[in-house]
Amino acid sequence: MIQYNSERLTMVLVGKTNSGKSSFLNFITGEDTSIVSEERGTTTDPIKKSMEIHDLGPVLFYDTAGFDDGSSLYEKRLEKTKNSIKKADIILYFLSIEDNLDDLISIKNNHKNIIYIATKQDISDGIKLIEKFKILDPLAIDIKNKKSKEQFFLKIKSLYEFEDNTITKKLVKEKNLVLLVIPQDSEAPKFRLIKPQVMTIREIIDKNASVVCTNLINLENTLSFFNKKPDLVITDSQYFKEVYKILDKDIKLTSFSVLFSAFKGDINYYIESVKKLKDGNKILITEACSHPPLTEDIGTVKIPKLLRNKYKNISIDFKRGDDFKDIEKYDLIIQCGACMFNKKYVSERIRKAKAKNIPMTNYGILIAYLNGILDKIEK
Repeated sequence: MIQYNSERLTMVLVGKTNSGKSSFLNFITGEDTSIVSEERGTTTDPIKKSMEIHDLGPVLFYDTAGFDDGSSLYEKRLEKTKNSIKKADIILYFLSIEDNLDDLISIKNNHKNIIYIATKQDISDGIKLIEKFKILDPLAIDIKNKKSKEQFFLKIKSLYEFEDNTITKKLVKEKNLVLLVIPQDSEAPKFRLIKPQVMTIREIIDKNASVVCTNLINLENTLSFFNKKPDLVITDSQYFKEVYKILDKDIKLTSFSVLFSAFKGDINYYIESVKKLKDGNKILITEACSHPPLTEDIGTVKIPKLLRNKYKNISIDFKRGDDFKDIEKYDLIIQCGACMFNKKYVSERIRKAKAKNIPMTNYGILIAYLNGILDKIEK
């Protein structure tokens, strides 16, 4: 399958300044990815680097700012580091002789997948790290020794288990015929498909099934070409109502957003949450993408219009990207399909919402619910 950053195993490098994070990343990737300097605070914004690891697959590294750079921008840098940690499938903590052992044990208890790394093994400082933090079973790394690279890869493979997770799950089987209804409005990118569409097409082909693409205007004409009915129709959520009216009621129907709600999120929580929607709610719509909204934008235009057609006294706020602060003031959070976020980060958002007892759903589930067909779509 085509691999995007949001589907890669994400590893975040954290630790105090000059603990060897940037040197390690350059060593592992074989490139000058990060600037290496003895000056404190050299790394500012998180640096991303993707690569392929043999027998493991595609991975994404985040090199973050040190916890103690002491600069005037420290608090802002620390906030970005914390946000990167929320996306981490694995945390790589680079030990410093100044670290407190009790604090590190506490971190280990709170994070399932964390590896403590002791760099600078070619000098006495590295040996001291191993001795001081022996209880943490740190991984010794000597960037002048190629064997350290293989030892790191073996450690990752032993720690992390990839989920056997698919977008279409059991909805698509070998030799099935799947029809995709893809929008062609002003929001659709010119000359290309968006990420969920490409990923879904590739997965269907990998399952040895057949996939046909059309738009809403040509849907009925496309259906007339087939000698058999499609086994599944996947539409853009905004066309749920129109597609449902056209299809025979024995044809299975779902949407890209609904599929991604199960692929990356908690679909049962999304369904439970959307049923709590009522007039007078204060709602947050949050979208991963940072594209400039157009007149047909689903998050800022179409969904608010659908909501206000049914609920006259609701209030709606909108946020993009990583902004997920002050959510406790909302009665419902509506998230996009989150194709640009990795599963770990989506799970962290859901965990935060649940901890604050805030219902949370996504675009596809909401649109199906507002159109009265939530119980009729495949999930």
